[in-house]
Order: sequence, then C-alpha cells, then structure tokens
Amino acid sequence: MITALGLGLASIPQPTGEVFVPLTTISISDFSRDRTLFDSGAAFGRSEASVPVSGTGTAGEIVELRLAPEGQTPSAWSDFATIDGAGDWSGSITVPRQGAWMRFEVRIKSEPVTRAFTANRFGVGHVVALWGQSEVVRIRSTAYNQVPPEPLLGDDSVQAMWFDGGPVVKYLTNNDPHTAALAAMANVFMAERPDDKVALVFQAVAGTGFRDLVDDGNASRSWADDAALHAFATADGQHVGLPSVSWFASPGSFAEHYEEALFPLFTGKTAAGAPVNFPSEITYNGADTYQADHWFGELYDPTHTKWIAFGPHKFDIGADMRNATVLLDGSPENNLQNKEQARESWRAMVGNPNADGLFLPLGLEPLTYQNGVDDGQGGWSDQSHPASDSDDGAPMFARLMAHAVLQSAGLTSWTMPLFDQAEWEPSGGYVDIWSSAGAITTPRIKRGLPALGADRPHWTDVFGWQINGEPAERAEVLAGRVRLYPNAASFEASDTIRFGEGGATGMVKFPEDHQAQTYLNLPIVDAGLSGIDGVPVRPLPDAAVLENPLVPMSSLFTTGATGPFFYDPLTLGAGVERMTFHFDMAAGLPSAGTKMLMTSTGNYLRLESLANGRLRLRVRDSGGSVHVDYVQTDAGVVADGIQADIRLSIDLVAGFARIWVNGMLEMDETFVSATPTLPSNRRLLLLANSTGSNQIEGEITRVAVWKDAVLDSGLPAQAPYKDLVGPASVVNADSWKQGDDAT
Repeated sequence: MITALGLGLASIPQPTGEVFVPLTTISISDFSRDRTLFDSGAAFGRSEASVPVSGTGTAGEIVELRLAPEGQTPSAWSDFATIDGAGDWSGSITVPRQGAWMRFEVRIKSEPVTRAFTANRFGVGHVVALWGQSEVVRIRSTAYNQVPPEPLLGDDSVQAMWFDGGPVVKYLTNNDPHTAALAAMANVFMAERPDDKVALVFQAVAGTGFRDLVDDGNASRSWADDAALHAFATADGQHVGLPSVSWFASPGSFAEHYEEALFPLFTGKTAAGAPVNFPSEITYNGADTYQADHWFGELYDPTHTKWIAFGPHKFDIGADMRNATVLLDGSPENNLQNKEQARESWRAMVGNPNADGLFLPLGLEPLTYQNGVDDGQGGWSDQSHPASDSDDGAPMFARLMAHAVLQSAGLTSWTMPLFDQAEWEPSGGYVDIWSSAGAITTPRIKRGLPALGADRPHWTDVFGWQINGEPAERAEVLAGRVRLYPNAASFEASDTIRFGEGGATGMVKFPEDHQAQTYLNLPIVDAGLSGIDGVPVRPLPDAAVLENPLVPMSSLFTTGATGPFFYDPLTLGAGVERMTFHFDMAAGLPSAGTKMLMTSTGNYLRLESLANGRLRLRVRDSGGSVHVDYVQTDAGVVADGIQADIRLSIDLVAGFARIWVNGMLEMDETFVSATPTLPSNRRLLLLANSTGSNQIEGEITRVAVWKDAVLDSGLPAQAPYKDLVGPASVVNADSWKQGDDAT
C-alpha cells in the first residue's frame, strides 16, 4: 500500500505565514511486483484488459484517476470511485494493449494536491502459459544452453516465469537473455508484435505427463507447484489468456484414446459431453483409468481464456527402421504408431463441439528443428530433445512454438500450410501435391545447401512421404509443388500415398538420418516470418486430398488396329437437340490422317484426333446447316499414348459446341441454328467409322454418350445413353461392338 499526502504543494500558493494542512488522505494498492502484465484478450479478438484498482482514503470523497505511461503524457483525470464509509474505494478500468509500462495516479477531487501513485508498473499485452515436459523446460533451462544467444530486439518486452522451489520471474534484456532458446522465442514475439509485451509462464516439468500432474498421489509432479506458479502470474487480478499445449512425449502413450482420456481435464466433460465431477477416476479405452484430483478449470476461466492447441512436435527415431512395417508398429524407443494416433486423436479433440469454443484453431506442428546431438563416436544421442548445441535445436524449436502461439491466437495473418491439392498424372508417371497457402520449398533449398546425395534410397529432396507404407525414394520440389514419383514402374490404381506418418519425420536410418540433418528436407512454405525458413506443412493431410483417381487395370479395355469399334444399331430418334461425349483414354496419335473418336452417319457429327495432337470437330444440324466446319483445337491438347480426359458438349438450342481436355476449355464455338435438332435417322459410331477405318488404338478407360448437355466441363446428371467401361469381356459382349475383340 502506498500513501501520498499533499503531493505538489508548491503549485498552490499559501498566505504568508500559514502552513497548508490537507484535509483528506488517499492511498492506492500497489501491484504485487513491478512490470506485472495483464492479458489483452486476443483469444477473443479483444485488445484491452480490465485492470482492478483499489485503495483507501477519506470517506465520501471522490477519487479521480489517470493513467501515466512511461515516456508519454498522462491521460486526463477522470472520476473513478467514491470512498465508502469504511474508507475504502475500488473499481476497474479498461486499458488498451500498448507497448509502454504504466502507473496509476489517483487524487481527491475536492483537494487535488492529495495524491497517490503505484510504485510498481504494469502493462497490457499477452500472458501465455506453456504446458508440457522436458522439451519445453529446455527453452528456459541454462543446463542445456550451449550456443550463444542472438541479440534481443528490445529490452524488457518479454518476461518469463517458472517454478524452482518457488515462483521465479525473469525480465529479458540483451545483457541478460537467460538462454539462447528463450532469446530466440522472445525475438519472434518482438519481431511479429513489436508493440506488444509478453509474459511466458513455463508450466513444464521434465519427464511428466498429464496423469502425473493431476494425481495428488503421484509424486513425480506437484499440482500445487503449478498452481502456485499460476497464482504468482495472476496475483493482481490478471488472467492467463493463452495457455498453449503440445504435450505428446509421455502422454503420447494414450495413442488413439488421447481425446477420450484428456478431454475431461480441459473441459470438465467427457468427449461425449457428459459432466465430470472432480476429483474423479477417468476411464478410457473401455477399462483403463487414472486418478484426476484436478482439472484445468481450477486455473482458467473460459470467459477470459482459450487454449492454443498447436500440433505435436516431431519424434525422431533411435533405431534403424528401414523396414516400413516398423514405422507404424512403433519403435521400441519412440512408439511412433502411438504418436501418429495421438496426433489424429488430438485433432479430433480440438474439433470436438463439446469443447464449446475452448480451443483456438489448431496451430502449426513444430517439425523443422534438430533433435539430439552428435555423440562424438559416430552415433547420435538424446534424440528425443531439441538439440542443445545448435541454433537449429532448442532455439529453432522455441521460434516455431512462438509462431504457433501467434498464428493460433490470430495475432499474425499467415495461413497454415496444408497439402490440400493433388493431381495425378493420368498414366501414373507422378503425382503433384501442393498447398494453397503458398509455394512449397524446404529449409535445405531455402538455405542453398547441397542435396543429400544418394547414400540411402530414401534420401530424397522432400522427406516425409510414403508410398504404400514405404518411404518415397524420389520426391522433388518443382515450381512450388512436390512432385512424387513411384518407387518402381508407374503408379497404379491400388497405390496409396501419405505424408507425415509415424513421428512425421520421414527418417528410417539411425544414426545416418540425424547426421545428414534430414529435418532440413521437410516441406515448408515461406511466409516471411521472423527467425525461421518457413512454416512446416502440417503432416497427415486429409486422405481425400491424396485419394488415388487412377482407374484399375481391370476396368480398362484395349483397342487395336482392327477393333473393337462401336456402332449404334438404332437411330438417334426425333428431337435430339443436345449431345455430350466423354472419352477417357490413352490413345496413339495417327502418323498421318486422322483417328475417329466419334462420328454419325452422314457426318452430321464428327470428332477426330490429328497427328499433331489437335482435335477437329464438325457439327451440322437437321436442316443441313454446318455450324462447326472441321474446326481444330490448338496443337498438343492430346499427346501420343498419354491419358487424356476429353469432353465434348453440343447444344443446338443454346448454340454452342465446347471441348474440354483434362479440365481445360480448348474449343468454344457459338452459332445460331434455325433447325436446332439432329436428324432422327442417323446412327452413332464410336472409336472408328462405319467400315472400321480410322480406328482409335490404345487403352480406353471410358467412352460415354448423353442426349443432353451442360454449360461447363461437367457431365449431365442423368444416366448416359451409352457407357462403355471395361473389362474387355464386358465390352466384347456389348450389342454395339464391331471388329476384333478388345484385350
């Protein structure tokens, strides 16, 4: 409590010989420590804090208050409270987020010289809790600080708190940044939010998990210690606005039950939404249990707090795992299958609607940093922790965590990169995968470092890809995309691709992968962020994105020089105004002349393939008017023997004929027809003319015909008039079939 009486007497002249005696008193309760920080509510889109103020004084008097930021002009005085009959006054004031440390000043309105002020300063910024175990501890622990810290961008903007027999607070300055990792983390906050102050509360104890934390009977971690640190960080009425968690080393053993086991600790409810009363025995996986004497609701108020749930960090291997079955069976040291399952279960937990908005959007997953150190004897040690002897170790891990917090909290504007686009080359030669968030690269490419070389089959340019559960052996960055090639021959319809399985590293050799710094080959998107090469692309993308669209060989049929071709035994019939044709095939181009995709008797309709890769179209109506007179597309829209998806849409009423190849509009002819129908007495031919000449030769996936049309590259909704799909035995038995059998 600080009391000031009669401050500023010299400003009020007194009659000669008289001594001024103040008639009132006032005091203001000071903050518990200097530079105490209030959270500004970024989790809720706010940028201000409600700061409590109280004190004592002369009963009945009005207290005026103003804000005095360091180095700035104080705010105007304003009425704040009336002192009650017991001599107490209190209230709260909304203070915007800003870069200055501040003090409160108060005075008696009727006697302005009676003033008081807080000796300790306060600020409004972001209060972030970092929950976890050893990998978080090592950010602030001097025991693992073996690299020089980078210069701090500013003094006294970031503070850190932890528990070491009691709460400890450290105000970071360039002269005393504490550790290289803490300096790296602080600089990210200062670079990305230069006007914001940040308090970091390290709620982390090495070698522990959630079960140790919440069970009072478990001596490995004390809830009371974490609660005491939290109480210290919030002693003046603050709130931790942004508790963050990426805790998967010990808790990863929950595997696919991660959500079921831990949802109650965050929400006070089961994953299904039923309330849980603590203390409680938490049941998961049918019969497994643990004792929970506490839950996070004891610390955090959901009206002021939302969890930052960024993704798991990477889990490196500690044994040779070239056999891909081991990758997903789990290694003895790291149990990578559990980590993968926990990663997916965590995502389900963050998206669970029963959380009632308690979790902010899922943040980045820290992957592009170094785990472990060279043991000096040709091996690698301590691979379960961020490296202590490299800036790419604990400092890089800390930077990635800081960016995860900022992005999840909406304090930075970049988009989380996901592999959300894929395109399979139709013949199975490769797959292109990319992100709508930006161009794909890797830290190795970004830094201009030499490629890994060919010492190991899986040492490819982009790590983390699996083909049918085996590590990909050729994944390259090409024009901002990952181009993934098959490990042998070509991709087939049964092949599957995945990214980020197991520990999300792509590593399979120990210690060679560590020594080669393969983490530098993980895909990133350069968002121009402070201190990092780019944002790691999130592992385990939506399976639908990577779904294989290739057609099974059993549904193909192959045509030769003498058939088969297909001739409609019936005429078109009256009133046909619209037609759509779909050809999905890998056909050879003619060396000269043309190949016939489709025609009609009398050449009212005709679609041909030319030697230069052009398509040529003729359209004539029942009145004899030719509206598209052998018009050609550009050259090269189809290639010799390469799969192509060709769609022709003709509408005589609307007056257009359009051709799309592989989704691209290659011809758009418009016209007006006085007789907008096709002649009723004509018959269709597919893949050759009526004598079997100009035969299409190649692998045919589908040929389909509709007596309808659509405006775009889609296909009519109703069933086709004709639909030819393999296998060969089916098309050979088709009533339209002419010529030799398909194979």
